[in-house]
Amino acid sequence: MAISARMWLYRDLADHPWAKYFGWISLPVTLCMFSAGFVKLVGPKAVGSGIPEMKTLLRGVYVEDFLTFRVLVAKVVGLTSTLGSGMPLGKEGPLMHISCCCAHLLGKLASFQAIYQNESRKLEMLAAATAVGVGCTFGAPIGGVLLSIELTTAYYGVRNYWRGFCAAVWGATFYRLLLVWIEGVESVSAVFKASFFVDNPFAAQELFAFSILGIICGFGAAFYMRMRIKFGRMVKTSKLVINIKKANFFVYPGFISLVVSSISFPLGIGQFMTSHLGYAVQVKQMFGNFSWTASNLTVAQHDVVKNWQTPWTGVYLHLVCLIAFNFVCNILAATMPIPNGSFIPNFRIGAAAGRILGELMHTWYPTGLSYHGRVTQVIPGGYAIVGAASFSGAVTQTMCVCIIVLEMTNQISHVIPILIATLISNSIAQMCSSSLYDSAIKAKKLPYLPDLLPRNSAIYSVYVEDFMVTDLKYIYHGMPFEKLKNMLKENKNIKSFPLVNNPVRLILLGSISRLQLIELIERQVGKQRRLQELNEEEARECKKPRSSQFLIDNGSTYVESSDDESEDKDFCVTSELFLQFTYNPAYESPSEGARSKSKSVKLMDMSKVRNYNTTGLGSSDSTDYKRELGISPPQY
Repeated sequence: MAISARMWLYRDLADHPWAKYFGWISLPVTLCMFSAGFVKLVGPKAVGSGIPEMKTLLRGVYVEDFLTFRVLVAKVVGLTSTLGSGMPLGKEGPLMHISCCCAHLLGKLASFQAIYQNESRKLEMLAAATAVGVGCTFGAPIGGVLLSIELTTAYYGVRNYWRGFCAAVWGATFYRLLLVWIEGVESVSAVFKASFFVDNPFAAQELFAFSILGIICGFGAAFYMRMRIKFGRMVKTSKLVINIKKANFFVYPGFISLVVSSISFPLGIGQFMTSHLGYAVQVKQMFGNFSWTASNLTVAQHDVVKNWQTPWTGVYLHLVCLIAFNFVCNILAATMPIPNGSFIPNFRIGAAAGRILGELMHTWYPTGLSYHGRVTQVIPGGYAIVGAASFSGAVTQTMCVCIIVLEMTNQISHVIPILIATLISNSIAQMCSSSLYDSAIKAKKLPYLPDLLPRNSAIYSVYVEDFMVTDLKYIYHGMPFEKLKNMLKENKNIKSFPLVNNPVRLILLGSISRLQLIELIERQVGKQRRLQELNEEEARECKKPRSSQFLIDNGSTYVESSDDESEDKDFCVTSELFLQFTYNPAYESPSEGARSKSKSVKLMDMSKVRNYNTTGLGSSDSTDYKRELGISPPQY
């Protein structure tokens, strides 16, 4: 919709060139600045592709605030603005990030909490989510699963394979159905559908040309990666760029989007790179099954070729300019603080390079290649498909791009050339530079697994015990709750603890999350548990039979024990409390006794009377004793 609005501003808003220029650049600049500001305000971790962080996360390293709801909102809104701006950026990485955010947040729901709390299951769920993201990007579930494996993990659990396939198939199915329901596509079809209706799509001699294309794409991808790494490092360390970002955050993304939009302006340099067409239309036309340099073109074919020609230039210059634009402007645009990917721009670079070689082959062999009396026509669109797979596979250093291209184009006729060219380009790129996402991991200083060194390296003389952590925190069977509580207090940053059989043998049995241990302590020795024990203890005390029976004399104000045998125990009770019954003068006579409701009971400490040897309540000393304790005798 945003791209259609941009074309409407360019074509129909005004006829003056400067008005067209303003209409062409206004929407991209506005959307890029909005995307940068929204991401900075809502979720700064949504900047970039997201694949480097996912690789780190799936290798067991916790990346803080990377899968939160705020990051999800920032990624969705920012990616929508980025794609609508028309910048030469992709979407495969952000869609993988969005898919993982959704899986992470779904795991927090009540019905999925068991999965979310289990660290191993959580990583398995995220691995399946990456496959969904790639499958929805290209409508390629098989290639999506393979790409998620190659991009995000160094070691992959085979048990996750069918889970990734199941999720990716459903995601790709709904993605294609949405194209039918929303965009009005006639039926469920490939993203860049190509049609090569021939029995022999390529001759055996062309395999040599496809190999040359793989070599060109391999060195081109290595050069692209070196330039991207150097420019990214320069942007991070340049004092000018740093000062500009500090002065006003929106200046840098606004300037980059303005430069890219100005280069692609159709009345300027953009006319030599077919910028008036959308990126998807460019790729579909490059995958065409006819030669643009042929003389016997139909009306429809001639309309296509007109997009790649001007009165002064031909198709070759347009294709070269398209390669240069995507090469340079993708490196520039990737430094903006917005959600972005790089797979689709590299895909277009490879398609244009392959189309150039295909057109040259058709020019050199206009009647086709002959082998044993059989003539095979040269199809330039096949070279474009091979080049797209070769260059994008070399940049990402993955082989699953071959499967993705086959699913995206709905063509399996060129599977052998695609595999050969991708193998060659991938080998060259790995020897010359690191992959796109590994270089991003190094630039962001994220933890990663380095490549294995040669056997003669001195690093092989270093043992694991030389640098491993020996003071490991663990729990074991029979561990006291006091030790467990202290360990949780002292190690608040540990999210999961290993469980061993005993502190001596240390045989690993599994792991328990911090949250589960806290719940266990609260359930066993927490406040509610202590209150429950106290209530049960009081209930048991109430049910116990009393050891002595108290008799109350109505004529006396003191309690005597019936089973005392000596006079010294007259004032002793089990709880060492002295009972004083205060007389209420409202009654006429004291004969109502202590059983009357008007009498109140005071509990007094017997320590003051331990040494008192009474001879009876009626003796003359009792008055002095009562006065000493502060007891007033009743007045009648």
